Amino acid sequence: MGIFISIFAGLMVIGICIGLILLIFSKSRKLGKGVFITCLLILLSISFLNSFVWKYEGHKISSITPEKYKQLKEGMTPEEVKKIVGGSAISEEIDGDNDFNWEYEGENGIENDSSAHLYFEDDHLSFKIENGLLTKHTETDSEETYESEAADEEDELKSLKSDAEYEIESIVEDNYTTASIEKIEINEDMGSGEPNKFIALVHLSFDAKNSAKTSYNMTEMFSEDLAAKIGSDNDSISQLSVFWKVPYISDKSAAKFSYERSGDNMIIKSKSTILK
Repeated sequence: MGIFISIFAGLMVIGICIGLILLIFSKSRKLGKGVFITCLLILLSISFLNSFVWKYEGHKISSITPEKYKQLKEGMTPEEVKKIVGGSAISEEIDGDNDFNWEYEGENGIENDSSAHLYFEDDHLSFKIENGLLTKHTETDSEETYESEAADEEDELKSLKSDAEYEIESIVEDNYTTASIEKIEINEDMGSGEPNKFIALVHLSFDAKNSAKTSYNMTEMFSEDLAAKIGSDNDSISQLSVFWKVPYISDKSAAKFSYERSGDNMIIKSKSTILK
């Protein structure tokens, strides 16, 4: 299709040139005007279609099945993920130059409104979260009992998430006077194999006026301290990622530190920065 469009557009350009030449001579001026206008309109139509219609040809939005979700492994590149899933995500959120997450709609999951979120760090799959693809509801003899138990579980889950978020807020506000909270996300860690385990995504801003090196050292120190306090005080958080912005140096995501639980401690998994 692309080659055909290019050839046809080239012929229209030649037609426009011929029309201009014919306009020079009085006997062929009428014919030249018709050729020029016709070829120009066709060329403009091709340009419009290429920009707003054909541009998206092949840009396939894919859904993800439980089988495909299971094939996705930590460390895969975006290209390897797309090869398995078969197309593009329904939405993408960028956290940094090489850090982003994709959201896919679920297909053939346990729940009708299932979905999956894939988180990439340094252009590699860091972790994945699914909602309704693999999680099974508890079956009971009574629908009323099932709904009551499901509501209780949901309330408990919300309470645990709220407690985790409040604890992180308290640690930051009580200990890091030069930092402010932009956003805290608490998601279920479906890959842990244990109930009520969470992944905390903490977005902070370092508001002090310092050099890039000092800012990086401070954000790293705050992140290490936050991870240590969470590790000893809240065993429901199994993974922690701290994203930093440094407004006085950059308006982009300036640094990121990721941790995972090991017993009562949170150990560093990866770190990246644009602060030098």
